[in-house]
Amino acid sequence: MAATDAPHKTRTSWRQTGWHWERDEVLAMQVLLLRRSFPMTLAASVLTSLGTTWILSLVVPMPVMLGWLAVHMLVVSGVYLGLYPLPRAGHTPRQDAARLTACMTAMGVLWGGLGPIVWQFSTSIDGVIYCVGILSTVSSGALGLGAPMYRAYILYLSCAVCGAVLAMLMMPAVVVLPALLLVAAYYGLTCLHARNLSQAARDSIELKFENERLVTQLRAQTQRALLAQEAAERASQDKSRFLAAASHDLRQPLHAMGLFLETLLRTPLNEHQSTVLGHARSASGAAAEMLSTLLDYSRLEAGVIKAHRAPFAVQPLLSALEQEFGAQADASALVYRTRETSAAALADKSLVDLVMRNLISNALRYTHQGGVLIACRRRAGRLALEVWDTGVGIPPQQTEEIFREFHQLGNPERDRRKGLGLGLAIVKRLAAEMNTQVEVRSREGRGSVFRLWLPTWSGALLVDDGPDTSDTTRQLCGLRVLAIDDDEAVCLGMQALLQSWGCLCTAAASAQAALAQYTAHTRPPDLIITDYRLRHEETGKEALQVLRAHWGEHIPAIILTGDTSPQRLRDAQSTAALLLHKPVSSSQLMLAMVELAPQPQAPMPASAAAAP
Repeated sequence: MAATDAPHKTRTSWRQTGWHWERDEVLAMQVLLLRRSFPMTLAASVLTSLGTTWILSLVVPMPVMLGWLAVHMLVVSGVYLGLYPLPRAGHTPRQDAARLTACMTAMGVLWGGLGPIVWQFSTSIDGVIYCVGILSTVSSGALGLGAPMYRAYILYLSCAVCGAVLAMLMMPAVVVLPALLLVAAYYGLTCLHARNLSQAARDSIELKFENERLVTQLRAQTQRALLAQEAAERASQDKSRFLAAASHDLRQPLHAMGLFLETLLRTPLNEHQSTVLGHARSASGAAAEMLSTLLDYSRLEAGVIKAHRAPFAVQPLLSALEQEFGAQADASALVYRTRETSAAALADKSLVDLVMRNLISNALRYTHQGGVLIACRRRAGRLALEVWDTGVGIPPQQTEEIFREFHQLGNPERDRRKGLGLGLAIVKRLAAEMNTQVEVRSREGRGSVFRLWLPTWSGALLVDDGPDTSDTTRQLCGLRVLAIDDDEAVCLGMQALLQSWGCLCTAAASAQAALAQYTAHTRPPDLIITDYRLRHEETGKEALQVLRAHWGEHIPAIILTGDTSPQRLRDAQSTAALLLHKPVSSSQLMLAMVELAPQPQAPMPASAAAAP
């Protein structure tokens, strides 16, 4: 109540009496209101003076009334000239108010002058009646226009009423006292009415200032909110740039380490060395998983992930997931079960796979005993891919919060072995991209179930056995590969790995360095593998354009990138090359090379060769 009453108390403190000037800003507004209404008031005064001259000429000699009319015109002209420049530059509101009060007083004296004229020149009581009626009408008419400035109007009314009192002195003594009482009552009621109107005008002016103050505050708050929003957007952009730079810088050595570890795996090792190598590969895989999570999130931010719906059988997907996560569950002494299904879905299989990977990884992370069940159920004409766990469960108030970025349960120390808190945020974004939703049901201390809803497919399916990787090394034997990377460690690791597969590998740090190693008679490579970010602001896209233009043919290419910047991801994806995200496993690289490697042409039959 104190806050709402404060403005009211401020206003009432200025209206202790009508004979004190308002504060300057209110007084300036009062002067402006009267200044705007005065031209109409003066015009009405001129018309009324003409009627008054005609009426009173019946009881007062016409020359006398014509003289009063002339004086009236002069005073009106002077008042108009005096009020025209208001408000005046370089003058205070009080000075302008004083001039306006003087003008209204002059108008009151002019109309009040009718009383002495009637008292002096009229011999009939009719003149007194005419005079009192005219003055009361004029003062009442001026009430609505002059009331905003109470002090000035009271002076105007007092002068006019004094003229009526002088006129009434001509009346017989028996009626003078009642007439004076009536005039006094009229004067008192008119003053009271003028005070109410003046107070209403002040309230309106104060309310206007209060509204302006509130609008100014609202604009200031809006401006602060916009500035805060801009700061938040800049912080988000800075975060994206930091993540992009940090991710790229971390992926480079991690990618090189993976290449060396894969090469080392193909060499003879004793039992102890194999154990150490296994631990190193596990650590490398954990770091790669965290960076891959960041990359998935950045790809969603960049808008480069688009859903492409196609029918697929669900069971092969679930079986592949069991092969990958079953070993992880066994290592944690958990049960991993998959319920067999013959269902088919109409969705983007790769995005569904990514959603399920995040859900299963999350379930295993928060389950310490019991296990995980993966199932596919038909419900209401749709498919529900479900991930059940017997983990710690989720508090009811947290079921919406868990889908926020970097939000984790039970990890106040931010242990990175428990992930980054982006998995479920990625799940939500991927589900939105596929125009579906993920729902969660959980009981704290009992476990949770996550459901991914997908459209069902009842038609025929194309059988896709996938690439035959049993003889991939034989397919790559003799393949001429150009590897471009400005990181020497990555170049050496890539060269060692490709040579172990039987490839003929040439390594270079840039497109120009690569061209320097090829003579005019050297055949161009069969495949180019290049990093996206090279030295001297060169990109893999630009390197491919230079090399393809030089050799005049469209050489298949693979671009490796560790960037998470949305702009760089979009630029890399626009190339006519296969895009792989660091750190790239040897199996990923091998399958990509087999996919792009030129297929050997079948030898021509001898009979056909001997034909003329």
